[in-house]
Amino acid sequence: MSAQPATIPSAVRPRPIVGDLIAYAVPRSNVPIDLWLDSNEGAQPSPMALQALREIDPQRIRRYPDKSRAEQLIAAKLGLDPAGVILTAGGDDAIDRCCRAMLEPGRDIILPSPTFEMIERSARIAGGSIVKIPWWKSEFPVGEVLARITQRTAMIALVSPNNPTGAVIPLDSVQAIAQAAPQALLLVDLAYIEFADEDITREALQLPNAVIIRTFSKALGCAGLRAGYALGTPQTIGWLRAMGGPYPTSGPSLAIIEALLESGVREDGYFEQVRRERALLIDLAHGFEVGPHPSQANFVLIDAADSIALRDSMAARGIAVRAFPGHPVLGRSVRITCPGCPRSFARLEAALRQALEENLR
Repeated sequence: MSAQPATIPSAVRPRPIVGDLIAYAVPRSNVPIDLWLDSNEGAQPSPMALQALREIDPQRIRRYPDKSRAEQLIAAKLGLDPAGVILTAGGDDAIDRCCRAMLEPGRDIILPSPTFEMIERSARIAGGSIVKIPWWKSEFPVGEVLARITQRTAMIALVSPNNPTGAVIPLDSVQAIAQAAPQALLLVDLAYIEFADEDITREALQLPNAVIIRTFSKALGCAGLRAGYALGTPQTIGWLRAMGGPYPTSGPSLAIIEALLESGVREDGYFEQVRRERALLIDLAHGFEVGPHPSQANFVLIDAADSIALRDSMAARGIAVRAFPGHPVLGRSVRITCPGCPRSFARLEAALRQALEENLR
């Protein structure tokens, strides 16, 4: 006789915020897909990652993972104290740790919006209040951010290049905000910085109240490893260590990460291919007058006549792109990841032309 789950007592109730949230999930068409361009994943893992995967020591599976070697390699690359580096379960985990360290009822996070969805979700779970600053056009609204800083401001989130628009934040704006809010933690999310014209990691590290977030998911095609890292002062990184478990990244993932860090910069032409594809996608969207947004990430956001129909039309061709049904700002938008592969891009380009023609009829 199989056991039946007990009925939860009526007196057992979660925090109110729990009842207001549903699990995060990307809304997708229910059709077979073989080209996934809706999550900004890299086209292929770095060749060094594949080699490291084949050579994993079984002890990395048997034993609890030790991330100190990877943290030391990152620190050496940037000239940092290893105490100022923490490996996390992707950038999401680093964001969540920042929010839990800094936010509670009565504390605010300033959030230029739209931006990466997990920041607002983590901030709400932590109990913080969200102060949204509209950022739809490519120019960053630094004046509006500065005007909303108060003594309640405990965090300010800056994502550059921004997800989902691809817009960037000038370094002098980041510096001005850090100086204007010395009591706040400046979360500088640089998940897509490898695709941008300028990498501001080293300059942002000079800001004493900044935590910089990086990831292996995008540029290195390793989203499945669930590995990212945060950089900052030893004190702030110590706070983040205390806000999560001691083993955020698996042993096999760490083995691959260490190999990637030891191998140096990716040199297979992937970044150059993505930049070419990005420019071609923007030109294609201009040709159909569907409003592409300038982008320095590995994706392009376009505004379509019917975003859900466009998403479903692409899905019918086996290609997943990201729509945002019901979103107050992004409801007419579709985000398309650059595949970083000439053959896949040729397929994307042909399918998108056909889908846009259908969408504009």
